[in-house]
Amino acid sequence: VQECPVSINPLDIILQLRRYLVMEESNSPQEWTTMFGNVENNFAPWKVSPDDRDKWTSEMAGQDKF
Repeated sequence: VQECPVSINPLDIILQLRRYLVMEESNSPQEWTTMFGNVENNFAPWKVSPDDRDKWTSEMAGQDKF
């Protein structure tokens, strides 16, 4: 970004606007909305509960990670 004559960084304005649209107006692509809902409800971007993730990892105990 080239410097604005009055030292206004247009990228900062664009980022603030996008952040407002996503966080305050819930204006984002559907995939993002789904991911944000999963993070809020499941603490991860996947639609799998923490208990199910713990169960899955305990079933993997003793197996190679690769």
